[in-house]
Amino acid sequence: MSQRIGNVGLLNLVNATEESIKEIERIENAGLVLYGKENAHLLTKLNIGNIGASLEIPAGFRLFNGVFHLNQNYLSSIADPVFLLVNGIVLIDQDVQPDQVQAGQLNLMVNGKVYCPSHLSGFVGNMLSKGTGEVETYDGAPPRLEDGKFTLTNSFLQSIDESLYLVVNGLLTFAEDLNLDQFNEKINKLEVNGKISLYENQETYLYKKAASLATCKVEVFPAGYEVLEKPLRLNARSIRRFQQKKWYTHKPMIIESDVSREMLTKAIEKIHSTSVIICCEEVEDLVYELLSLMETEVLSYESKFILIEGKEIWSNDQFQALDQAANFIVNGQLVLDKDVNEEALRSKVSTLDILGEVVVREKKLKGVLQNFIRLNTGTIEEERSKHETGVALQNVGELTL
Repeated sequence: MSQRIGNVGLLNLVNATEESIKEIERIENAGLVLYGKENAHLLTKLNIGNIGASLEIPAGFRLFNGVFHLNQNYLSSIADPVFLLVNGIVLIDQDVQPDQVQAGQLNLMVNGKVYCPSHLSGFVGNMLSKGTGEVETYDGAPPRLEDGKFTLTNSFLQSIDESLYLVVNGLLTFAEDLNLDQFNEKINKLEVNGKISLYENQETYLYKKAASLATCKVEVFPAGYEVLEKPLRLNARSIRRFQQKKWYTHKPMIIESDVSREMLTKAIEKIHSTSVIICCEEVEDLVYELLSLMETEVLSYESKFILIEGKEIWSNDQFQALDQAANFIVNGQLVLDKDVNEEALRSKVSTLDILGEVVVREKKLKGVLQNFIRLNTGTIEEERSKHETGVALQNVGELTL
């Protein structure tokens, strides 16, 4: 049976053969592809959509994923030459001496970065294969590495005994109450591969400490705004606890029909949203006045709406059970079951907003749905195009063929 694969972080073809790849129908994206000289031709036989980088591996090299700590004890313990491909980071400790680096016992290929103490900057090239590994030098203590989501807080700064070189691979968030004088004192250098989220008043301090912002996206929150991390649903009861709030969000915001114009005006001063706002037609004009971004989508409903956020399969009986036509908002995946007919859609769907995906099991229903679409930034697919013969894998960290 053929196999289709979505995204592969590392595709290892070093030991691949014609036989081992014959069941692979397609790979959509591969971050890094490793191959040997003798099987380089297999790259052209695999149907790969996008390749981030490819690297030919000489015979005898072993693969290491992650952070490789290189210290004096490790180098002293090497009896025979070691050939290593590091897919990640090489962190060289301060105790490593130039003669150990020049000994030639350790040979490195690096797909990533090498952090090296300044006294070894002229020697570390002896260990690295030509053209691999970006070298970054440091003084004092080695960089502190953080992966995933990391929040820079006052408690973290207070725990630092000496000035720190901080490297974050993922998302770095500045706490709103971060002591910026202490940040300036405790953080010697900052490097982020991914994304940084911070407030306007913190932006200047970031640029003073950032080694480079070429490998990350910076998101700046406007002053005075509260950042919403989850979708917000407001009704006549819950909205009472808010007074002239300014909200910044990437998540959907839902305003129920029982929220009056007066309640909305008292509770919210401004909304900065890159997502959608769902509200009753009665307050739609007020919502537009609250927006700080012109491109924010406002999806209004007359009396009833249904929001699809995950994956839901709707049958004909489910549609018929609705007491009135509804505005359908698909932010996830809506699958129409085989028994869903044209009559049910025409009588129970008022409008259709597609932010995610709608899957139909009958081709003619695609045409019917076109009559209800108000907003379409997603897709409508036939089921057979989504479930072709073969096994589908969506995301694979490392794949060896």
